[in-house]
Amino acid sequence: MSDLFRADDLLNLMEGTNADAPAGKSADKPSAAALPCPYEDLSYLLIEDSQAMRAWLRTTIANAGGKKIDVADSYNDALYRIRTRGNYDVVLCDYILSDTRDGQQLLEEVRRLKLLPQSTLWIMITGERKYEQVFSAVELAPDDYLIKPITPDLLHERLGKAWDNRQALKGATDLFDAERIEEALELCRVESVLNPRHAMGFQRIAGECMMLMEHFQEAYDHYESILQDKPKLPWAKLGKAKAFFHLDRYDETASIIEELIHDNPDYLHAHDLLAKVHEHKGDLEATKSLLKLVLQKNPKSLTRQRNIARIAVATDDMQTAIDAFALMHQHGRGSSFVQPGDFCTYASMLVKSGGRAAGERLEALNNSLRDFHKNDPAYKLSTKTVSYASAVTAGKRDVAADAYRQMKLALESATVGGVEVDSEQSMFMLEAAVEMGDEETACKMAEVLFQDHIGNQSMEGRISKMMSGGGWEAHATRIAEEATEHLKQLNVAAANMAKHGQLLDAVEEFDRLAEANKNVVVYLNAATCIVKCFEDYAAGKLEINSNTRKRLVNRMQGYLNFVSVRDAGNHRLEQIRKTWDATSH
Repeated sequence: MSDLFRADDLLNLMEGTNADAPAGKSADKPSAAALPCPYEDLSYLLIEDSQAMRAWLRTTIANAGGKKIDVADSYNDALYRIRTRGNYDVVLCDYILSDTRDGQQLLEEVRRLKLLPQSTLWIMITGERKYEQVFSAVELAPDDYLIKPITPDLLHERLGKAWDNRQALKGATDLFDAERIEEALELCRVESVLNPRHAMGFQRIAGECMMLMEHFQEAYDHYESILQDKPKLPWAKLGKAKAFFHLDRYDETASIIEELIHDNPDYLHAHDLLAKVHEHKGDLEATKSLLKLVLQKNPKSLTRQRNIARIAVATDDMQTAIDAFALMHQHGRGSSFVQPGDFCTYASMLVKSGGRAAGERLEALNNSLRDFHKNDPAYKLSTKTVSYASAVTAGKRDVAADAYRQMKLALESATVGGVEVDSEQSMFMLEAAVEMGDEETACKMAEVLFQDHIGNQSMEGRISKMMSGGGWEAHATRIAEEATEHLKQLNVAAANMAKHGQLLDAVEEFDRLAEANKNVVVYLNAATCIVKCFEDYAAGKLEINSNTRKRLVNRMQGYLNFVSVRDAGNHRLEQIRKTWDATSH
């Protein structure tokens, strides 16, 4: 589930009545008074490693009437309490928790695992005035942030504003959390008119709902209407750009984002989207440069570290990949953001770099896996791969051979047990098989990887290069051709579904194939299937509800834009456009 509130422009959610009026609406209607914070009815978690500050926070909340107050003195203690003691109404969290992890990462973890509802207040507290740390706290969307020293009056004032805002939006956020997206959208449309003081919050949630429902054109129009009244509102500009991005209109997306970054150079989410645009247009060097710039401002962002490492691997920039993985594993020990494949790709890079430093870093990875993922089946294969990498780096051939056998057993166990093996784990397994001269395993892994990545030139190149390293170029060519043929068969299967009247099912199958393979032919077939859906709908042969109709129209626009960028002269594209324009939708 996407995060409804990002605090890049936190004050936009706290503005006065006139500023919060919906686009095109007057704000002369009287607003409801702010709700007082009912301290005695709320449950609190105070996360602070300073005993004196914990005592001060507890006393301040208790003096205001708070009764259900828990305290935690560390990242792990806080995470344990959140996991085991249910939903807190208010979390007051110090930014600095330990040498390696902090309140920013705790907030990331809680949001990622959905351990608390959107209606929980999260207020970040920091005693640091350094730009990077304060900015990091804001970027990760707490409801507010406070810089020490804090007075009781300031704490109560900011907590009261945050409580009023969250309670006003709670009906919509609860529906959103329950994945009742259509109901949440309808509520937001009503409340953005009836409740002008919190209209911007409802407008924002409405846009998220449209995006989640794949109503990208509608979302674009929604954000555009907001910008007519507030032309420089950052989150609305970003929403407009995201809607264009999902319609594969990359040049327009880039234009909007570049203007947004010019006005808001520290708006990191905008940089993220621009990096995606560069990547989708095939400019990996520009993607990497932009991500490096963003990471200078917030080096503790684990998702950005992973992205820059992935791009660095694709561009054969081993040192950048190693540096990014090092920071990811340093700041993300035990975090669910660090995935099994992250251990494998980092280990592969370290094996290539060699030397004492690589051995020490591999030992640190072994310790991290032992300390945080010992009994997790998803990390079993990664544990074996790091052990193998350590043996290879140390030059212990016999130990490496035994570790390789353990890797194969772990892979078999994962397959039998239904544990997902991601592409980076499979890639490491392929690399190890080549190193060990295991032709059979290498071919099996190449088959899995080619089937998942046909059409992805970067991944296809990596697979072929590895197979060539073992002298198996002919096998790689054969496996790639078989994977391509398999894709064709899947394409035919979806087409047969359409021929037998299962049009909507066929649309979903084509969409899955298109997303996985980025293949022009698949996109054109998906577009043709949507045209047929609307032709049958117009003829009364097929029922399509309004939400499905909007989703199909948005998908169609995305398909046509994709093909027009990659193969503008395709004769089928023009035919489909003409038919689509003549079809009522």
